[in-house]
Amino acid sequence: MIANIDHIKQANSATIYKVIEKHAPISRVKIAKVSKLAPASVTKITRQLLESGIISETARQASTGGRCAISLAPNSASIYVLAIKIGQKLLSLSRYNLAGEQLSNKQVNIQGEDGEQLIELLISEIAHFINNEQQKTDKISAISITLSGLINPKQGRVVYTPLYSFKDYPLVEIIEQRFNLPTFIGNHTRSLALAEHYFGATNNCADSILVTIHHGVGSGIIIQGKALLGQNFNIGEIGHIQANPAGKQCHCGNFGCLETEVSDKVIFDKVESAIKQGCFTQLDPQDITVDSIYQAAAANDPLCQKIIEDAAVYLGKTIAILINLLNPQKIIIAGKITQAENSLFSTINQCITHQALPDFQKELKIEPAQLNPNSTVAAFALIKQALYEGDLLQKIKI
Repeated sequence: MIANIDHIKQANSATIYKVIEKHAPISRVKIAKVSKLAPASVTKITRQLLESGIISETARQASTGGRCAISLAPNSASIYVLAIKIGQKLLSLSRYNLAGEQLSNKQVNIQGEDGEQLIELLISEIAHFINNEQQKTDKISAISITLSGLINPKQGRVVYTPLYSFKDYPLVEIIEQRFNLPTFIGNHTRSLALAEHYFGATNNCADSILVTIHHGVGSGIIIQGKALLGQNFNIGEIGHIQANPAGKQCHCGNFGCLETEVSDKVIFDKVESAIKQGCFTQLDPQDITVDSIYQAAAANDPLCQKIIEDAAVYLGKTIAILINLLNPQKIIIAGKITQAENSLFSTINQCITHQALPDFQKELKIEPAQLNPNSTVAAFALIKQALYEGDLLQKIKI
């Protein structure tokens, strides 16, 4: 019973915070009307939010008879958080305020680091941010971290990541014990889908899917405005759907997974192999990069176009399956491959036309993502989610 009451309080706090953030400056009377919560509950919760410093009182509103109402607004510009991305080559750390402004950013090369070395480096870099002389007046109030692999955000554990020797690793517990700050972790792609929903290409959609193409292929699914994670917190591993039964063996052990046919490295290797076999291309064989391949495809290079279109067929068939399963309003693609926009999107759309339910295609849009998939904005989205769901509202102090 007590747990249920606490859950209700948390949910009500989150509702009131979201109303304040969306409609600020807003009076308590209007908060009660918009949120449909009792005025007494609004008064109590806003008092707690004021005491913690999450919101602040602004100028009095004009009187319509009786006492002037005092407006409330988020104290977003004065609350600072640290958002971190653990990538394949770089550790990226950014300080944001809750208004979403990135105030500082640092990148550290982590190639060659093993799991324990990486954690030592991560702790050292977090300590540097927290103890930086220039930031002593700008106290960090929360930390969020994204990385690839299977993540259990509820337990704060890295179940598995292909990049480092972590297995069921209690990352949140370690960071919280060291810094005594609320800490949140998540799979990077799922968190990026959330970021696009809050700040990017899908912010006007209740249901959307983000597909990322980088070292592999992943997806993040938003349903009714929330990230779809499931009981095991890892829905969306589309990179391991079998796309080509006669394909190569994947690192997961199965054969013909989507990411054995679609990824930056796979496309690079296919172009390089075709050039060695004498295929014509406008590319300089001595200076091939993933970016130059995608740019060449956009410039109608026949070899690069063909290889991108072949990859897009596998990708398009998988996306058509997702459409039939989930009926999203919008699908967005993130990654360098979007530079080959014409070859990529026209092929995907052809697959959808032939394989997705006609009614599910009527309002559907397929677009490039707006946010940088390599940035820390995905981690910052975890902070916003924690605020909107009430987890962080109970813990944050400034």
